[in-house]
Amino acid sequence: MARQSPHTAEPETPVAPQRSPIKEAILRRVKVLYVLFLFTGLAVLGRIVWLQIGTDGATLRDLSDKYSYRTEIVEGARGNIYSDDGRLLAISIPYYELRMDMAAGGLSEQRFFDKLDSLSTCLSDFFGDKTPEEYRKELLDAHTARKRFHLITRRKVNFLELQTIRRFPLFRLGANRGGFMAIESNRRVNPHGELARRTLGFVNQWGVKLGIEGGFDNYLKGEPGQMLKQKISGNFWTPIASDRNIDPIDGYDVVSTLNIEMQDMVQSALREWIVEVEADWGCVAVMEVQTGDIKALSNVTRRSDGTLVEDYNYVIGMSMEPGSTFKLAGLIALLDDAHMPLSTPIETGNGVEQIGPVRVVDSHIGGFGRLTLQQVFEKSSNIGMAKAVNRAYGSQPAKFVNALNRIGIHKPLDLQLAGEAKPLIKHPAIRNGWDGTTLTMMSYGYALRLAPIHTLTLFNAVANDGVMVKPMFVRELRQYDKTVLRFPTDTLNPAICSKTALRGVQRAMEGAVTNGTGRLLLNPKYRVAAKTGTAQVAIGRHGYVSRSGGRHYLGSIAGYLPADRPKYSIVVALKTYHSENSQKTYYGGSLAGPLFKTVADRVFSMHYNVTNRVVTRPQSFDPMLNALSGSATALDSLLRELHVMGAPRLPYEGRAAIDSGGRVVVSPPVPISTDSGVPDFRGLTLIEALERAESSGLKPKFEGMGTVRSQSLSPGTSFSPGTEITLTLRR
Repeated sequence: MARQSPHTAEPETPVAPQRSPIKEAILRRVKVLYVLFLFTGLAVLGRIVWLQIGTDGATLRDLSDKYSYRTEIVEGARGNIYSDDGRLLAISIPYYELRMDMAAGGLSEQRFFDKLDSLSTCLSDFFGDKTPEEYRKELLDAHTARKRFHLITRRKVNFLELQTIRRFPLFRLGANRGGFMAIESNRRVNPHGELARRTLGFVNQWGVKLGIEGGFDNYLKGEPGQMLKQKISGNFWTPIASDRNIDPIDGYDVVSTLNIEMQDMVQSALREWIVEVEADWGCVAVMEVQTGDIKALSNVTRRSDGTLVEDYNYVIGMSMEPGSTFKLAGLIALLDDAHMPLSTPIETGNGVEQIGPVRVVDSHIGGFGRLTLQQVFEKSSNIGMAKAVNRAYGSQPAKFVNALNRIGIHKPLDLQLAGEAKPLIKHPAIRNGWDGTTLTMMSYGYALRLAPIHTLTLFNAVANDGVMVKPMFVRELRQYDKTVLRFPTDTLNPAICSKTALRGVQRAMEGAVTNGTGRLLLNPKYRVAAKTGTAQVAIGRHGYVSRSGGRHYLGSIAGYLPADRPKYSIVVALKTYHSENSQKTYYGGSLAGPLFKTVADRVFSMHYNVTNRVVTRPQSFDPMLNALSGSATALDSLLRELHVMGAPRLPYEGRAAIDSGGRVVVSPPVPISTDSGVPDFRGLTLIEALERAESSGLKPKFEGMGTVRSQSLSPGTSFSPGTEITLTLRR
């Protein structure tokens, strides 16, 4: 064995490298973070599992759906309102608000700036409200601010305009790439402008409902549906298919009783007359006798600056003391309940008399003296009516009120429109203001309150052979051109009085026109039955006289035509103010009478066209279908063209008319003569003046209302056939 050298070293054991303290610290931290992330991940995973299967899972999923999905209410299309012959009176038209999403996902910077100038120019050219530079600046500012709902213009556009705007630069790219948004909303439009606007009414955002729009809102608006939408990128909501979606049901169309031609005529006549007499407000209503259909209704207010507006429905909402038109109700009670004959003599004296605690005055200076009951009504004697009522009911006033209530005027009419003023008929058995003056004052239209619609309903009942029917504003509901509901005529009282009493009342009403306060309504074409009324209007606690000494008056007149075969009933009421020394007229006959006559004349002349717009088969002649005076040849041709059978024979030449009894009235042809010069037209009615002018060879024009007061050519002036002449009419 070899011996080792003492200089030979033994092999050494390897030693692990030593880590620096810094590395050791880092390693410890990494381990801690690793463990921390591991437990955090496990916690998140556990929470996810718990949310999926835990007790709060359903609630949280619903919360997620709330912010990702929403259900929107979808309104059905609002129904239209039509006239009695199917012409549009109100319709909903879609309009669009134009907005732009400057943060739309597909709207790149380059695309926006490339089209900015051309888009600004198109908007300026289309709307004309701003320059291209102004539009450019607004769009640029909105883009810089990344507005999501920038309003491009305040003006809303219709569907046809929208189609043009959709072709503008950038907008043609749609909502995502171009940012264009059109927000739809419906606007209610009346194609005939102001025609019957207050009767048509409205429904506003505060819940106020007026007129036909308000009364039939539940039918017009239909039933809303719902649509589920999902939120997508860019904060847009898009419809999605779902079994929760419900289609809306469109509203019904409403067919009103209004006649466009008649409404237009009544409205224009009322506006002209209110200006003429400087009334504060006025109203007119035309009602078809048998059906109760309101064919025209107009209300006009004259503001302090002279402008005319239709801001209140006086016909149904203005409850006031009616004055002498209420004497009709008193006369019915006297004839039917007290059995007092029309021939009963009544002494009215010199026009001023103390009846109990009431000082009663007649408008006729010096009084009427001795009158019959019929003459009392015809001449509208307050003294005579008060004496007659006190004679019959002075010891038992409740019997008088009960007789009035049997007529039915004390009850609300329950109209199809909202806003009806309740009638007020006092009763001695009820503590509602009855005292020792009430019976006397009620006899001539005070100490009670009625709206014009109540007065019209009463007069219409007399015209309708004693049958009181409810005024009707809507006849049927339609959907998709099919009738779904009809509103029949509603009879309020089948007999307001006995037939004997009714005939007496009708005779007295005709007498009020032929012999009394309604003589202004006399005309050779047809007969009218009417009663005038004049009432002072109470001014709160100041009584009937204002602080300045002036008085407010209500002049009214109600009646029907033709008197022998009534077709229409009419009420006219005008309220006016008279200062202490005013000379303006305020009596019903002179204030409301001329307007009533204008409306009645035009209604009568329109009646033929109103009831026979479309002739589809030979018609049998109806004597109610009258014809005013005109060329006999032309009238005969018209009857043949319409295939009217059984019409009376007409002459071959000259002028002819068909009166209210179906009789032919012939006027021989008047030769045109200019030898005697221009005729004197002063004092003639418009019809008389036009006939005389045309027969003389003049070409007439006219202005104003009433009778002829002046003419542009002096009487006796020579002229050539065809010369124009202007006739100026005044009341």
